[in-house]
Amino acid sequence: MRSALLLSLAAAVALGAPLSSQARTQGKHARPYTMPAQSTAEPADPYGAKGAQAIGPASAPHTFRDYAALARLPDWNGIWVFNFGDPGPAPVLTADYAARVKAEQDAQARGLDSPRSSNCLPPGMPLIMSQPYNIEFAFTPGRVTVIQEAYMQVRRVFTDGRRHPQDLEPSFNGHSIGHWEGGTLVVDSAGFKPTTMLTPITPHSDKLHIVERLHLKAPDTLIDDMTVDDAKALAQPWRTTLTYTRHREWDQIEFICEENNRNPVDESGKTHFILRDNPDAH
Repeated sequence: MRSALLLSLAAAVALGAPLSSQARTQGKHARPYTMPAQSTAEPADPYGAKGAQAIGPASAPHTFRDYAALARLPDWNGIWVFNFGDPGPAPVLTADYAARVKAEQDAQARGLDSPRSSNCLPPGMPLIMSQPYNIEFAFTPGRVTVIQEAYMQVRRVFTDGRRHPQDLEPSFNGHSIGHWEGGTLVVDSAGFKPTTMLTPITPHSDKLHIVERLHLKAPDTLIDDMTVDDAKALAQPWRTTLTYTRHREWDQIEFICEENNRNPVDESGKTHFILRDNPDAH
C-alpha cells in the first residue's frame, strides 16, 4: 500500500504536475493505485480538431494520461502584461443604456462625481483582463486558471466538457467553460453581476455573455479576441481585441487591497480618493 502511494506521488512529480487531491489524501482506507492500461498506438492529438476537447472527465479522477496531454498545449508560461492602446470602436448601446451613459457624462460635466462603491471591490469581467497589472495562466487537467495580480483575482475556465449550470449565481468574473481549437483557447462566460462595467463608463445587464479566443500571435505576444453580447444593453455584439506581452523572468507579487487602504468611504457608500500630490482632493 505504502509503496503504491509513493509510486503514484513520484510519477506525478516526474510529470511536473500538481498532486491530485486523491493522491494527497490517500490513506490506509484507500485502494492501491492501478496504472491505466497503455495502448501501443500513439494517441490522437486531442487539440488538433475543432470542437470541445475534454481533458479528464468532470466525474472521474484525472489520470496520468490527462497530465501527459497538457504537454501538447501551447507554451503560455511566464507573466503576461496588458498592452494599453487603441481599444477600437466603443460598444453600441440600446436606447435605454445609451441614455444612462449620457446622464452620467452630463453629471460629470457639471462637476458631479459618480457614486463609487468601495475601491477594493474587483472590477469583474471584462475589465479584469485589461488592468495595469499582469496575468498568469496555470494549465491543469480539466481547467485553465487565469490568475490576475490585481486584487489577486482568479478565473477558472473549465475544460472538462461541462456546461453552464442552469441556476448560475451572478459573480464578478462569471462562470467560464472552454475548449481548445488547435492552439486557441475558446472561453464562454456567463452569469455576471450587473453592477460591474463593460468599460469604465459603460454598464451592462444581467444578460451579459462573453466569448474569448485566446491564442499566441508571436512567441511573446498573446491575443484575446473578445466578443461581448447583451440583449438588454447592447444594440449589437461588441468586439474588442486585447494584447499582452510575455515576461518570462517576472513573477507576481501579493496584492491586498485592504492593506493600508486610506481611501475613505462616506455614509452613502461613495469612495473618495486621496491623491499623493493633493491630500485634500477627492
